[in-house]
Amino acid sequence: MQATLYSRPDPAAGATCRLVAVGDLMLSGEVSRRHPPDRGPVHLFDDVAPILRSGDIVFGNLETPLCDPPVKRTMFRAHPAFAQTLATAGFNVLSLANNHILEYGPDSLQQCARVVSECGIAVLGAGENQAAACRPVIVNRHGLRVGFLGFGRTLQTQKDPSRPGFVEWDEDLAVREVRDLKGSVDILVVSIHIGYMWLDYPSPEFKAAADRLLAEGAHVVLMHHAHVLQGYQVRDGRLAIFNLGNFIADITEGETRVEPVPELQIESAVFLIDLDRRGVVAVAAVPIVMTPDLRVVVAPDEHARRIIDRNERIAREIESGAYRSGFWRQRAELNTGHTLDWLVVHLRNRDWRELGTNLAKTRPHHLAMLARYAVGRLETLWKRL
Repeated sequence: MQATLYSRPDPAAGATCRLVAVGDLMLSGEVSRRHPPDRGPVHLFDDVAPILRSGDIVFGNLETPLCDPPVKRTMFRAHPAFAQTLATAGFNVLSLANNHILEYGPDSLQQCARVVSECGIAVLGAGENQAAACRPVIVNRHGLRVGFLGFGRTLQTQKDPSRPGFVEWDEDLAVREVRDLKGSVDILVVSIHIGYMWLDYPSPEFKAAADRLLAEGAHVVLMHHAHVLQGYQVRDGRLAIFNLGNFIADITEGETRVEPVPELQIESAVFLIDLDRRGVVAVAAVPIVMTPDLRVVVAPDEHARRIIDRNERIAREIESGAYRSGFWRQRAELNTGHTLDWLVVHLRNRDWRELGTNLAKTRPHHLAMLARYAVGRLETLWKRL
C-alpha cells in the first residue's frame, strides 16, 4: 500500500529526482545475532529493497557504529560488513550525526565512516574532524544539485575538534549553514537527529526550528531519534517530517530493558519525496513493519492503514496547533517514567559519575515534568482504590 500525502497543485518544473527517506538504522543487538553479515548474504531488507532502489537518493540515519568489537562492551555496535548490506539495499546517503555513533570513541566512528564510504555511501554530519563533519553532502541527480546538511542533538561534549566526531545541533549554526549553501544547490535537505522518544508529537521548540530552517531556504527537513512517527507538514512546496521512526532496531536493547509503545516502535514508513528546482512536487509513504525475526517488510493492508491514519491524525493536530498539549502530557507520562527507570539502574550499579553528569543537566521544566508524572501516577492509584 502506498499513500499519497501531498501533491503540488502545479506540475513539475523541468527535471525531477526522488529522495527516499527512512529513519533509524540500529543494526546491533538481536538484529546482529539473527542476521550476521560476516556469514553470508543478509536478507533484512529484501522485501523493501525495490522501494528503496526506486529513489535517486536513499537516505537513513545509521545509529549503530560499524566497527571492530571492543574488549568488553558490545551494546549498540555492529559488524563493519553491514555497510555492504546497506549499500546493496540501495542506501547512498547516511547520517552519522547521532547520540550512539561515538559509543566506542572517535577511532571507531572513523572506521564506521570509512567502511560506509568504501561501499559508495556518502557520510553526512560526521567526519575525521569537526571541519570535515560540517561539510555538506552534495549529490547530482538528473541535472539537479541536492545538498544535505546533518546535525545531531545529543548534548554530548566533543572536546577535541581535531578528532573524528559529528556535528552537534545548534539552531543558529544550522541557519547559517542553510544560508551559505542554498545559493549553491537546487534542493536543500536538512537532517536532524532530534526529538523526544516514543511521543506522538514533536516538541513545539523543535517544530519551530524546522519552520525556521524552511523559511531560511531548506526544502526538506528530516528528523529522527524518537523511534516513532511524529507527523509531517507541507507548505508551499517545503516539507518537514518531524520524525521518521525506526527502520530497523532491536527495541529491547538497552540498559533498562524498557519498551514503551512497542507496537509503534516496530512500525514506520518509507517516504518517497519527489523534487524539482522549486521544491517538493509530491510526497508518498509506504508503511512498513519489523517482523518478529527482525526483517523489514511492507505492512499488510489493515496495519498499513492504521499507520497512515495515525500519522495523518498527528499531521492535522500539528497544523491546527492542538498537538502542544498532547506533547506535554505524553512527555511527562513516557519520558519521565523511562528516566526514573534509568536512574534506578545506575543507582544499583553505583555509577555515580554517570548519575552526577546527568543530574547536573536538570532544568526547571524537568521538575515540572516530574510533578506532572507524580500527579498522574497518584490519580491512577486513586482510581484503583
